[in-house]
Amino acid sequence: MRTIVRLVLLLVALFWGLQAATRSDVNTIEAAENIRYLSQKIARDYLYLYSRPQRSELKKTLNKMIEQLKQNFTTIASSTQDSDTKDLLKYLAYNTEEMEKLFTDRVTKEQAQQMLDYSEVLLEAAESIAREHSYPFNTEEKMFMNIKRYEYLIVRLGKFYMASHLGVLSPTNRKKMEESTQALSKGVRLIHQYRYPQDLEKTKKHLDLFWQADQHFLAHSDKMFIPNVVVIENDQFETILGRFALYHSKQQ
Repeated sequence: MRTIVRLVLLLVALFWGLQAATRSDVNTIEAAENIRYLSQKIARDYLYLYSRPQRSELKKTLNKMIEQLKQNFTTIASSTQDSDTKDLLKYLAYNTEEMEKLFTDRVTKEQAQQMLDYSEVLLEAAESIAREHSYPFNTEEKMFMNIKRYEYLIVRLGKFYMASHLGVLSPTNRKKMEESTQALSKGVRLIHQYRYPQDLEKTKKHLDLFWQADQHFLAHSDKMFIPNVVVIENDQFETILGRFALYHSKQQ
């Protein structure tokens, strides 16, 4: 009898241990997703500032996003004991400090290139952390994570659009821009294949309209530079994606 009791207690302990690990992984993955998204949005808005230096309110927005980055670093630090992840966080903190220094001076082409580099470092590190703490998603979790990825991709494309016109888009980044466009096109098709409630089925048409507009701007980024419109298009596209993400978050 005592053996059975001990076995039951052991199984309960293992169950709660696994549950705690899962909650920790979820927190870490969510924070990593936020870092990935913010890395691209900070770069996009910084390059936007290059073309519109009179927009002083953009600097306030950039500083707020830097603080959000740091908050996500703290979330990951408190959610994991993984030594590799903690080492990455130290590097990200340093990278973010260097990024923040760029906000103090007038934006130059050289600084714009540095910002692009910093944003890619943050992105790669965030993806590495997310992989380390990944677990098997159920159907709704997977769809939710997909849509969060599409939100990051549209901002990433906005970043590359700005960089292309400003002459700081390297061949490597141009290839990444093409890959991101293909990935987002695939994502839009995936959303269309999913059977949503009627109100969201109608939202799919709005998604198509904004994606068609974004694709047009991206295809002509070298000749047609209208950053105000592209930022608005990006933000509207994000808002629409957010409706689908909200639906899937409620289904989990």
